[in-house]
Amino acid sequence: MATPQEIRKIRLANDYKQMCNIKSNVISWVPIKGVAPYIEEYKITINVRTIIGIGSDAPKYRNSSVVIVTLPPDYPVKPPITIMESSPQPFHPNWFASKKWCSGTWSMSEALGDYVIRMAKTLQFDLDITNENSPANSEANTWYVSKKRSGLFPCDKTKLPDPSNSNSSKFVIKHRS
Repeated sequence: MATPQEIRKIRLANDYKQMCNIKSNVISWVPIKGVAPYIEEYKITINVRTIIGIGSDAPKYRNSSVVIVTLPPDYPVKPPITIMESSPQPFHPNWFASKKWCSGTWSMSEALGDYVIRMAKTLQFDLDITNENSPANSEANTWYVSKKRSGLFPCDKTKLPDPSNSNSSKFVIKHRS
């Protein structure tokens, strides 16, 4: 039977493959801690429009955000820790003032690439992902609920990459001229 350390090592390697699959013009990342494929901390840039505040007549937006995703020593039993590096943090029901993302209930079967995509969907204000029961930001939640049917959401409709598909596995057969 595999030890917890062996299970973690296998998981980190599988997560690394998913993270490679989501690298694109929308999501890019660099490792901060660890050596591929055993990365324990990622600095991730997500190029989607997100709401960072509200003005008197319209929301204030940012088109790119940087987050740090740390895989704690007891990962995957414990969830990743996601902190917004960009300022200010998103004005979103699922982002704390401390810049930490409230990811909701953690399932250790959720792979890291899927987790990152789910987090990116909160930046887009995806109606299916936003958790109105989150304790993270009550002011943003009150505003969000009042505007939910206004047409503001999602605030970005960029198609996010699929963590289960590798772009590198696609090939094109070129015919001779």
